[in-house]
Amino acid sequence: MTKKAKTIILLLAILLGYSTRLMAQGDSTSLRPTFSLDATTEIQTDCEIAKWANLLELHATIPISRKFKFDIGTLSFYTNDEEGLLEDMQIFSNLDALNVAFALSTAGFTWQINDRHSLFAGIRRIDEDYFCSDALSTFTNSSCGGFPTLTGNYTMPTYPVSAMGLHYVYDHKNVTFQASLYNGFAHQDLTGRYNVFRVCPKTDGVFALTQVEYRHGDSHYYLGGSLYHGDFTLEGVERITRPSIWTLAEQALSPDLTLLAAYSHAFSDDEVFNHFAGIGLRYVLGRAEFGIFSDFVHYDNLDLDIATDGYEFATELTCKVHLTDWFSIQPVVHIINTDGDGLCVGVLRLNVSL
Repeated sequence: MTKKAKTIILLLAILLGYSTRLMAQGDSTSLRPTFSLDATTEIQTDCEIAKWANLLELHATIPISRKFKFDIGTLSFYTNDEEGLLEDMQIFSNLDALNVAFALSTAGFTWQINDRHSLFAGIRRIDEDYFCSDALSTFTNSSCGGFPTLTGNYTMPTYPVSAMGLHYVYDHKNVTFQASLYNGFAHQDLTGRYNVFRVCPKTDGVFALTQVEYRHGDSHYYLGGSLYHGDFTLEGVERITRPSIWTLAEQALSPDLTLLAAYSHAFSDDEVFNHFAGIGLRYVLGRAEFGIFSDFVHYDNLDLDIATDGYEFATELTCKVHLTDWFSIQPVVHIINTDGDGLCVGVLRLNVSL
């Protein structure tokens, strides 16, 4: 066991002991540690070959006082084939990753300054705070978990990697404002030069995000932007600033029907993904969620001596059925067209949340 792993275990033991002491002294309900487990398994197939993918996420929240808490989470991923089933640009399944066991995804302290303001410091992923609305979460494609003008252009702290950073939230009535500042490169390892605890703006650069959410009834409207400053190639080229923006509208057409419309744009010429646009519908019927989401992404093939333009259209048809409060089943069909080549893949996903 590494020295850092031993330090984490010791810190958890101290925090659990302190939390237990606080429970004995005061309100045992508000200061009780909480634990959660989220397990997902899916079969992917293009009717010729099949791939099996599995994700296990464990999380614990340990109150230190009524204003401070400590969060820690891990993720484990296993697949029988680490190669992608398709050569699509956006990655049709937001579950796909390389095999890893108990990688640290969250570890940090939250200060609840008052009922409107909070501040987190530590290891975190941006998809815990951004691109995680109920409507987007219905879909299984990677672009709904983070628009490719961000997640496809940088090694940023989004599933399955994390980074050290700060995350601030202001929440009042129908407005939520978020701002985050992260180390410019995200990692998984606990040890070595490129570890998840790394904070090195000089080498890795810095990554900043901000977003405003406005709520009106059952409708949600988001406007956000990001800024990366550094050399994201790590090849010693000139450090430059790369901005991007995004917007998302989730318009309630009825209590059960929501229209989604999304757009994002990266302003730098030397990035792979330039434009992204998507539109979809989500319908809730009892314990079932039905959804369709179609998107378009424009990209530059920067691996060639001469950059070439490319495009990809993708459509997801999905139905998520909550059989119980903790178990769901979700059949999905992805229809993808990359530079004129048509692809189709089916997914059957099962999820347990405790």
